[in-house]
Amino acid sequence: MSLRTAACLLFILPALVLAQQPAAPITVTIIHDDGGKTSQRHLDSFLAAMQKGGCRTVSSHRSSNSEAQLIFDPSPVSLTRPEKTAYKLIARAKALDGALKVRGAIVVHAATGIEDLDLLKGKWIAFVGKKSWPGYRLPVKLLNEAGINEDNSPFYFVGNHIGAVAALLHRDVHVAVLAEPLAKRWAEQNQLAIVARTDAVETGGWWIHKNVSDNVAQQCTQALLRLNRSQHKVLPAWIDGFTAVNQ
Repeated sequence: MSLRTAACLLFILPALVLAQQPAAPITVTIIHDDGGKTSQRHLDSFLAAMQKGGCRTVSSHRSSNSEAQLIFDPSPVSLTRPEKTAYKLIARAKALDGALKVRGAIVVHAATGIEDLDLLKGKWIAFVGKKSWPGYRLPVKLLNEAGINEDNSPFYFVGNHIGAVAALLHRDVHVAVLAEPLAKRWAEQNQLAIVARTDAVETGGWWIHKNVSDNVAQQCTQALLRLNRSQHKVLPAWIDGFTAVNQ
């Protein structure tokens, strides 16, 4: 072997070795302001589905001291965008009715015959959480306008949409507040009635850090689009799937 050939190999071999190294895991954070299963089992199921779908570098992200590369934020995208200048939006959440907007619904047992919000004063009301747009922020405005607040009616925060309607079905509360697409499905099967609906708000979505390569971002986007509902129980229950966002 000539000295020239040996020198070339010394230059090329390190590059080949680096190219064969597995990519660093993509860290993931799921913001649960609007509910979703929080157990490790459901997180592992989601991550496994993502890896099977082609986003093979995904791993869970639990450290609050470092910046996640892939984030699910349920807040309306137009409100989130100014806070995420280091990220780009790759997928929007679709509701059960296929829309990219979602409404909140205020639900009671149909047998009560209640049709007006002002009749709910003093009733026990289950909400998702104070940061949920369809499960609190929008509906509480309607309730406040009808004179209903935490001073005159017991408010309960159960952490997710299924929990809110389950509390109503078990008669632990008199009223449930949850996303309208989910409320409609439960109402049809359980003799419930929707007393009021809020205005629609944009859905949230998935944000990926701009330091992630376009190729990996595309792989993760496609993996999200391939998920079925049983694989993303870590997310709000009213979400049916995702649609890609063109940047």
